[in-house]
Amino acid sequence: MEAIAYLTFDSFLAAERDSPIRHELVGGRVYTLAGATERHDLIVTELAAVFWAEARQRGCRLFTSNRLVRTRCGNAYYPDLMVICAPAPDPFHETDPTLVVEVISPSTQSIDRREKAVAYAESPLLKMLLLVDQDERRIEVAHPVDGRIERWEAFGPAQVVPTPFGIVNVDELYDQVDRLTGTR
Repeated sequence: MEAIAYLTFDSFLAAERDSPIRHELVGGRVYTLAGATERHDLIVTELAAVFWAEARQRGCRLFTSNRLVRTRCGNAYYPDLMVICAPAPDPFHETDPTLVVEVISPSTQSIDRREKAVAYAESPLLKMLLLVDQDERRIEVAHPVDGRIERWEAFGPAQVVPTPFGIVNVDELYDQVDRLTGTR
């Protein structure tokens, strides 16, 4: 990704509303988003299916990839999946996710682990951040407390990840994605 401009959040949001291409705002700089792979999108879809019923039962909203979240530091991202249990402050973005999922790849993992994790953790309502590896059977879970990540946990084959909106069985998730993509 290459920065293409420097904007305030309000200027960014005004431009983003009319843009056919999605962008993220980091430190006032605008970055164009790249497309996702089939595995990436299938992981997001499978996780949305796991979280949907519990989120709905609790009166929360679930979004995949196309809903903007503004962080406390002023950055703006499109998480791969997020569950929101607070009212939206604006028709075009959210500020207080309860659960955020980013599907990581070799090209995005360092940004997701450092920059995005720190920015998402600032939300006082965030209970959990999941970093789901696109290629390996690995889910990293960040537990935020008081605006920062208190601890990380890693889950792999034969393990389950308890979340506020359901349990993710690591093998079932990746087995289903492998079946759908014809891999492994």
